[in-house]
Amino acid sequence: MKTTWQCSKALWEEVTLKVNRSVVYVDDPCAELLHWQGGMARLLEAGAVDVREFSSFEKADPNQKKAVFIVSSMLRDSVTRDVLKDVVEQSSFQYAVVISTVSSSVHAFDRTGSAEVDDKQDFDEMEDLLLQWMGNMNYTAEIFHIPLFTADICPGMFVTPAFSRVFPMLDTDVQHVQLQYNSAHKVKGDKALFTSLSEIECHHLPKALQNTFKRLACCFHALLSDLGVREDLYSVGHTSRLLATEIENYPPAKIRRKNVSNRASLVLIDRTLDLASPAGHQLDTLLDKITSVLPSLPRHNADVLVDMSGLCSISQDAKSVIVPGSLASGNFSTQPTHLQNLVYGKHKECLMAVNRRLVEAASSEKLPVNLAGKPGRVTAEQLDTTLSLFKGNYAAIESHLDTLQVAMATSQALKHQDIGRNDNLLSTEKNLVQLVGDDSSAGGLSHILTLLKGQLQLPANQRSHSLDDVLMVLTFLYSLSGGDCGEEELEVQDLLVDAVLAEKSDLPPVIHAIVGDAVSGSIVRDLLEDVWSKLEAVGAAREDLKNFQSILEPTSAISPASMKPLLKTIVEQIFSPDKPELVDLEFKSSGLKDFLKSGFGLFMNVSKPRPSDHPLLLVFVVGGVTATEVKQVRDVMDKMKLDKQVIIGSTKLLRGNDVLQSIFCQNNVDPDSIL
Repeated sequence: MKTTWQCSKALWEEVTLKVNRSVVYVDDPCAELLHWQGGMARLLEAGAVDVREFSSFEKADPNQKKAVFIVSSMLRDSVTRDVLKDVVEQSSFQYAVVISTVSSSVHAFDRTGSAEVDDKQDFDEMEDLLLQWMGNMNYTAEIFHIPLFTADICPGMFVTPAFSRVFPMLDTDVQHVQLQYNSAHKVKGDKALFTSLSEIECHHLPKALQNTFKRLACCFHALLSDLGVREDLYSVGHTSRLLATEIENYPPAKIRRKNVSNRASLVLIDRTLDLASPAGHQLDTLLDKITSVLPSLPRHNADVLVDMSGLCSISQDAKSVIVPGSLASGNFSTQPTHLQNLVYGKHKECLMAVNRRLVEAASSEKLPVNLAGKPGRVTAEQLDTTLSLFKGNYAAIESHLDTLQVAMATSQALKHQDIGRNDNLLSTEKNLVQLVGDDSSAGGLSHILTLLKGQLQLPANQRSHSLDDVLMVLTFLYSLSGGDCGEEELEVQDLLVDAVLAEKSDLPPVIHAIVGDAVSGSIVRDLLEDVWSKLEAVGAAREDLKNFQSILEPTSAISPASMKPLLKTIVEQIFSPDKPELVDLEFKSSGLKDFLKSGFGLFMNVSKPRPSDHPLLLVFVVGGVTATEVKQVRDVMDKMKLDKQVIIGSTKLLRGNDVLQSIFCQNNVDPDSIL
C-alpha cells in the first residue's frame, strides 16, 4: 500500500509537468506543502524560470509569457480573484494555468448550494476571465484540479497546512451558529433554536465553514483514492461528526467506494476533547522541545526557523542576509527520515542519534572530529564544536544539509532561555495533576491563586510565569479536571484584571490579543469573563462521552494521579485484545446501516465494526496534534506488537500558544477566521 508521502509526491509530479518555462505563483498553504516536498528547487528543476508569492504586488518581466498559479482557496473567493486579476493585468502573459486544490464539485456547491451538482462552470468562467485579463481571447488559459493536501513530517505523521486554522467548536459557539443561521434564513422565516452542539448539522453552519468542511472532504476523498482504499468512518466529538458526515456524503466518494476492494478505517477526533495534552509541557520528543522554543518559519505552521549563520563566513552585522534553515529536507526523490528519531525516539537516545549523525557527516568529509565529552551525554557545546568544523565549507554543508540543520536546531533549543520556563510550567502542571486526582484536595484553582499572588508580588522581569503562561495553566487545568476546579474563580479573575491593568503597556501576545487596548477595569473584566466562559466550555467538552469522559487516572493506594492522554487511550481501546465496546466512536457507513436495517442481521452473525478491522488505521485530529502524542501512539503499537499500519494526521503541528490562539483569539465559526 502506498504511503501518504508517496501520494503527495505523485501529486507534485503532476504539478511539475505544468511549470516548464513559467513563472510560478504559490499561495502560503501550497508553499508550505511544497516546502515539505523538496521546496522551490523542485519547481526550478522542472523548468520554472521563477517562483514567487501569490500576491497583487507581484508582476512578471515583459519577456515572461507563461504563468502557473497554485492556490488552495476557492476560485470564486474575491481576494483570490483580485490577486489573479492584478498579477495577470500587470504582466504580459500569453499562457496562464491555474492549479486549484479544490474540486469542481465543491466550487459548484459554493455557487448553487447543492452538493449534487458537479459541473465545470466555475473553471470555465475563470478561463474566460484569464483570457480577458491577458487581453486576447486567442491566448491560452487552463484550470486544473490537483488535490494537494498533506505535508509529511516523517513516516506515519502528516499535517494539512490549508486547514491549519480549522478548530473544533465549543459550547460557546452554539449561540453564534444560531445567530448566523437565523440571520441568513430570515427571509425564508426559517428559525433555529439550538441548546447544544449535538443539535447542529452541517447545513446550519455559515456557508464559508460549510465550504471548508467540503474542501476537507474533497481532500480526504482524493487521499483515500490515491491510497486505493474505501473507508469505514468513525468520529469522536461534535465537529468531527460533522466532518465525517461530509466525507460520507461527498458524491465522488460514493462512486470510489463501489469500485475499491481494499479497506481502511478513518477515525476523526476533536482536539477540544483533550486540550491538557497540547497545553501541557510534558514534552517527550525532541521535535516538541525544538518547536516549543524556536520561532516558527515565517508564514509556516509546522517548521521552525533555524539560524544557520554560524556556519557562514560572514560578520555579525551581515547575519540578516543569510536565508534561515529549517527542519524540512530538500530531498524529494525518496521520503526523508531524518526527523523520525525526533518524533519517535526517547529524548536522550534522540540526542545521541543527532550527535552520531553529525559526527559521521564530519568524518565522511575528513574533518578533525573531537570525540571528547562524557559518554552517553550530549550537550549543546558538544554539538557546536562539531558544527564549527563545517564553517565556510559550503560543499560539505550542501552534502549534509539535513543533518546540519537538525543538529543546529537541537543546539539552539538546548541553549534557549525558555527551556527553564518550560520546566517551571511542567512542575506546576504536575502539582495540578495531583491536586485534581486527589478527592480530598481543594481543587486546582487554589494552587493557581497562590501561584498568581506569588508572581504578582514580583517585578514583571523577575516572574517565572507570564500572564500567557497563567492562561495556559488555566486551560490545562479546566481540560484536565472537566471544569471541576474549585471555588476561587472570582478571586483568580480579580487578580488577573489587576495584573492586566498593571502590565497594560507590556502584555504578552495572547493576553494582548484578547484585551487589545482596553484601559478600564470594567472592560477588562468583561473580556476576562468571556475568557472564563470559554474555559468552562473547554471543561465541558467531554460531557457527552461515556468511556472517555476522564483523561485523569486518580490517586490510588499504590500510585499517584497521572494523565491519560485521549489520543493514546483511544488507540489502546481500538486495539485492545479484550475488544471493549467503543461507545464514544460514532460509526458512519450508510451501507452497513441499510444492511442491518434490512433484517439480514437477524439471520447472520454480524459483529459490530471496529476501527481495528482493517490493515490501515488513519487517525486525524481536527485542531492540531503534538509530536509527543504521535510518539505515545507509536509506543502503544510497539508494546502491543501490532501488525497494522497506523498513520496520524492533523490540521497542524501544535505549540502551546497555538492552543490559546485557537480558543481565545479566533472565532471558529466566523468565515473570515477560517478562510
